[in-house]
Parts: sequence; C-alpha cells; structure tokens
Amino acid sequence: MTPLVPPFIQHVIQQKAGPLAYVPTRASLGWRYSGYSWNPTTKQLTVRIHDKHYRPSNTNHTVAVTAEYFNGPLASCGAGNEKSYQVDGNKVWSSGDNLAWRCVKAANGRIVKILASGKRLPVVGLAIMASSVKRI
Repeated sequence: MTPLVPPFIQHVIQQKAGPLAYVPTRASLGWRYSGYSWNPTTKQLTVRIHDKHYRPSNTNHTVAVTAEYFNGPLASCGAGNEKSYQVDGNKVWSSGDNLAWRCVKAANGRIVKILASGKRLPVVGLAIMASSVKRI
C-alpha cells in the first residue's frame, strides 16, 4: 500500500524535525498529501493533506496536521475539549467543528501534541487522521 506521505518526503521530514517527525498515515477517500512545513524556531511540523477534487489553492479543502511539543503533563492534554473519541486505541479530543488532537510521549521523554485542523472535513474525520499519526 502506498503511504499517505511519500517515503522521500518522510525522510526529509525526519532529517529536519528529528523527534517531532510525525506524519498522518490515514486520510478520507480522495484526500492526498500536498506539502509540509517545518519551523525550527517554534519547533512545529505541519503536514498538509488536500481534497483532490479541489484546486490546491483552495485551502478550505486542506487539513493541517501539526506536531509540536506540549509543555504540560500528559494528563492535561485534553483540557478544553468538547468531545473525546477512542480511535484505534488512541484517545483523541476535539473542540468545535474543525480541530481534533491527541498527545503522545516521544522517545526523548517529552510530550508531543498532534493536532488535525480543517474546515471541510467533519471532526470525526479529523479525529481519525489525528489518531493515525505515527512517528517516522
């Protein structure tokens, strides 16, 4: 099966983001990898997934999956949530209609917050995408 994020891009992300190299592995039918950005100052990695039925310039049909360090304890990761989901054994939270997130403990011992946000994908779809994120 072809990975959602191409292997070459995964390698580049791994080299740049190091312990924050997390990528989504699942997306809704018709959604494809469209790009990534790494901000070394804020230590944020964002992978963008876009609905192929719309032009890439139409960002209303893009989901941003972001990995960043979380400075609180793991138990407080869900603070501010309106709903929680159990997806593939992972606890995922959401607030509003366009954000889902979860936290994982990285190999370096720090907590990583993984967020999936988008305007057109239902929050359940965002929760599935956030749950699918794996360290590469």
